[in-house]
Amino acid sequence: MPPLAVLQQGVFSCDANRVTGAVQAGLTSSLHDFTIHNYVPIRSLALRNRKPMKLAEIADGLTCLSIKTLSLALQSPGLARRYLSSCSKTYDELAGKGLPSRSPVTPIENATIALPAYHSGGGMSFAELVILARTTKTRKPKTIFEMGTYNGLTTAVFMLNSAPDTVITTLDLPPSPQIVSENISSDKELISSRELASVPKALGLSRYTQLLCDSMQFDPSPFENSVELGLVDAAHDLIHVRSDTEKMATMMKEDGIVFWHDYGGKGILRPLASYLEKVASKCPIYRIPETSLAWAPAKGLKTAFAQAA
Repeated sequence: MPPLAVLQQGVFSCDANRVTGAVQAGLTSSLHDFTIHNYVPIRSLALRNRKPMKLAEIADGLTCLSIKTLSLALQSPGLARRYLSSCSKTYDELAGKGLPSRSPVTPIENATIALPAYHSGGGMSFAELVILARTTKTRKPKTIFEMGTYNGLTTAVFMLNSAPDTVITTLDLPPSPQIVSENISSDKELISSRELASVPKALGLSRYTQLLCDSMQFDPSPFENSVELGLVDAAHDLIHVRSDTEKMATMMKEDGIVFWHDYGGKGILRPLASYLEKVASKCPIYRIPETSLAWAPAKGLKTAFAQAA
């Protein structure tokens, strides 16, 4: 049996069939075996943010209270946030709370995918990147639109797994944004630490269009009914997520598919999850177990917003 993955020229490749359902089978651990030397230590990431926990985060923490939780919180609130969010999300999945679970695609047996080998830590996990790569390779979208470029890791995944003529557009704030709204205060640290589209640049990938503006001011009309694969992963507050989702629905073709990142989180991410669950009462939206990805067929999403208009 061939190895699960090989590292060559900065790109991580693996057999898409062998990762079918691998998220549930512990894919993350397997991938980390190949890439752990490229990670910024989790502790160093958490120590960048030593802000005290908010009341909502403390309330969520009480549901996972233990001596280990308290010890971790004393060491680093950032690490405690990650731990509590993970515990709460896992509980919700096992207890059947929130969105139902369903895979977006089933790749053919001989399909392969490619991922950047380097991962700076944070953002999408390798397991989540695999999901997006499998979906791109299987559905073969001709148009992809991403809200939230950050360092371009997912942008690179889209390029590595799509056809050469696929039109890929990614949107993010300008390099030095004028943040005038408190609505994106929860994302200020991500904005200050990002290296915009650094991953595609490092890999020599340029087959994409970069848009720079706050998604709240973005006009989706030029893209109306044209996008086959969409990703919403920009600001995480309720106002932005609602606006981004409505605009993405406008841009999607009926046979397309939409993904959201950071579903299932607690504390500051709770409004995102609550919003998607509310929308799911009007159209099918699913979660992908052991990830923070949610997805929806575009047809139902478009119909739901059209009826609400």
